[in-house]
Amino acid sequence: MAFRDVLNIEVAAGNGGDGSMSFHRAKYMEKGGPDGGHGGKGGDIILRATQSVESLERLVGKRKFKAPNGGYGEGRLRQGADGEDVFIDVPVGTTAFDEDSGKVIADLVAVGQEKVIARGGAGGRGNSTFTSSTRQAPRFAELGVPGQKRRVRLELRLIADVGLVGYPNAGKSSLLAALSRANPAIADYPFTTLSPILGVVQRENADERFTMADIPGIIEGASEGKGLGLEFLRHISRTRLLIYVLDVTRDPVEELRQLQAELRTYDATLLENVALIALNKIELVDAELASMVEDDLVHSGLPVLKVSAREGHGLPELKETLFQMLPEFELWAERNALELEPDQVIEAPLSITFRIDPAAKGVGIINDGQPERVWEVHGGGFQEKLVRFSRYMEEAAEYLGNLFKRQGLYNALKRAGAREGDTVEIGTFRFEYFDEDEQDRG
Repeated sequence: MAFRDVLNIEVAAGNGGDGSMSFHRAKYMEKGGPDGGHGGKGGDIILRATQSVESLERLVGKRKFKAPNGGYGEGRLRQGADGEDVFIDVPVGTTAFDEDSGKVIADLVAVGQEKVIARGGAGGRGNSTFTSSTRQAPRFAELGVPGQKRRVRLELRLIADVGLVGYPNAGKSSLLAALSRANPAIADYPFTTLSPILGVVQRENADERFTMADIPGIIEGASEGKGLGLEFLRHISRTRLLIYVLDVTRDPVEELRQLQAELRTYDATLLENVALIALNKIELVDAELASMVEDDLVHSGLPVLKVSAREGHGLPELKETLFQMLPEFELWAERNALELEPDQVIEAPLSITFRIDPAAKGVGIINDGQPERVWEVHGGGFQEKLVRFSRYMEEAAEYLGNLFKRQGLYNALKRAGAREGDTVEIGTFRFEYFDEDEQDRG
């Protein structure tokens, strides 16, 4: 199965279960009290980073994930069961984007790291919750909240200590094979490597190692998506140290300039990474020419090591230099790992707009032939609260009226200019406005 580093999926968390509207039933008890239990929470959709998945190919063929809903509440104060969470295992280095907003919603950089990308809805409260001194037998309950739904783009960005940067056929695969236990395809033509390959480099006579990535060769215009373009640059973004692999038989100085220009265009911070130059294929030129090219490259400010991946010249020195130059992993992880807070539902600020509707003709409300004054309420979380009682709207009217009064809706309408008998519209819900002060004076 082919290596896959980008995948679009759809996720839907579970809906919260509805609260129960129930009354206690027992022998010799004609009218028992309310005993409706709460609904269960819907299951979350969770990304989990694992080392056992080497690419996103494991997800191919399954593009939609749905978590179970929470169970309904029942009588005798029995709460509905919570829906089980659904885990999606992805490789370490996976970043998740919300397709609609473009926002990063997860960035998994360590084995076992988890991130909720779609939250299950809260369960509704049973009618036992809504009793009061004046409401002994509430005949309404709260409905569960729908779970989050998202279109998500997953991108795998390999986490490697060392990344090999170079044009096609510069000898990156040969260098990886010579330094590590990796076994990449090697041939004398461009784009032999079509997928990122990881190898482990072991220090001689020591229990120290690092990972090295051979990533598909870059070409001019890669930062604009040409050739393997962004597929290459995406994977290089996490490396701690870059090796510019340059072919001594071509024009190494110009190739270095072009490589750095592509990296700068894609992400200028990549040029801040620790880096060195591996001047490869020195077995193909005489020593004097190799030294002249080395002198020209020194002006870049980067260390230059002359190597031959094919014959092994300079590889022990290169390996030891890499171990000495690699930044401490802990410092790098602290700088790059994103600590993403759980998604918070933020109520939109309250706004009230006024409109005049023409008098209804034949159907609907006839307001003595006069245009209807309508106040549209947006934000403040009022529509969300109404939806949760939509099945019991008539029975819950008093409770909602008192709730909205405490939350300042009526005062806001009055300040906006609402008059007795005006219509208030909240989403699909409409009701008549009345001024309590006017009622008290009457």
